[in-house]
Amino acid sequence: MSLRKKRAEIKRLISSFEREADKFHDLTFSLFYVTDEGAIDNRKFKSPNHTIMLWQYYGKIEPQGGAEKFIENLRGSDLQWGIRGAKLSAFAVIEGESCALFARMAKRAGSLFNDKESSALKSRVVSEIQHSEKDGVSKPAAAVNDNEMAVWLSYLLYYISKVSPRKDKLKRIEPDPFSLSLLALEALLESPKIEKVDKSLSRVEDINFKVALSFPGEKRGYVSNVVDLLKASLGKDQVFYDFDYQSQLARPDLDTLLQSIYRNNCDLIAVFLCKEYSEKEWCGLEWRAVREIIKLKENERVMFIRFDDAQIEGVFSIDGYIDANHFSEAEVSKFILERVELVSGANA
Repeated sequence: MSLRKKRAEIKRLISSFEREADKFHDLTFSLFYVTDEGAIDNRKFKSPNHTIMLWQYYGKIEPQGGAEKFIENLRGSDLQWGIRGAKLSAFAVIEGESCALFARMAKRAGSLFNDKESSALKSRVVSEIQHSEKDGVSKPAAAVNDNEMAVWLSYLLYYISKVSPRKDKLKRIEPDPFSLSLLALEALLESPKIEKVDKSLSRVEDINFKVALSFPGEKRGYVSNVVDLLKASLGKDQVFYDFDYQSQLARPDLDTLLQSIYRNNCDLIAVFLCKEYSEKEWCGLEWRAVREIIKLKENERVMFIRFDDAQIEGVFSIDGYIDANHFSEAEVSKFILERVELVSGANA
């Protein structure tokens, strides 16, 4: 049974997590990575805690002897902690007095997903790694955890990647796991689907995009529908949408990379303005690039779409915009395509 047919259970879980979130449990959710040479950091965990493997990347299985070595390591492994000899393993750690309660509730939440949905969640990260290291000769091997709690924690990381793509790579995940689960369940009730990501294998800094979109995570549902329509018309690697380049955005100095993309690597920037846009740190970084373009009088490269009348520094009442409350995603995408054609024609 798909998520769309489980609204009643999602609502019951929302009530349960809401009760616990209101108690302000001293509980933390963090990620811990281990390589074949040992742990990446030596931090000590609080007691009590609950640690669970999310996924492992074993490495390439070479044509000569690779399969035999993999089977040997598999036989000698404690499957609770994954495969011996893995190049990289990701563990989730829940720390605090309420970790046992959260583990029970997370298992119930993880059981919401059917096999197809849970498979998409569990393989979200490792499939990127496997694809990036595929060379046509050796086969990259990976493993994911089928435990319901691991599935739920993978969904929480997926949810964070949707509303704030840079934050799901952090070691310490905010807010606390009860509150985060509540937010994720509410989003699941509103949009019960696991969104497919069109991953790009091109270096993002080398692409000249037709259009880039700047928006807060709260408007991702609307913007993602606009993006789908734009990509259907413009093709692959013509629209800069952060969700399509997650692996490449997980890097130091991301702020300078984003500002370079918006400033130098796109013909048009579609800015989705609203109260949340004025409050978000990453939107502010992107907005600096937009302001530089306006300062240089390249106004034809900027297009405003508004959700409300929130005041945005640098935007005035005389500035034109598309009202997202009056036009559908399909209509907004057509307006953007019209501007792309005009800007691209002027640059030809």
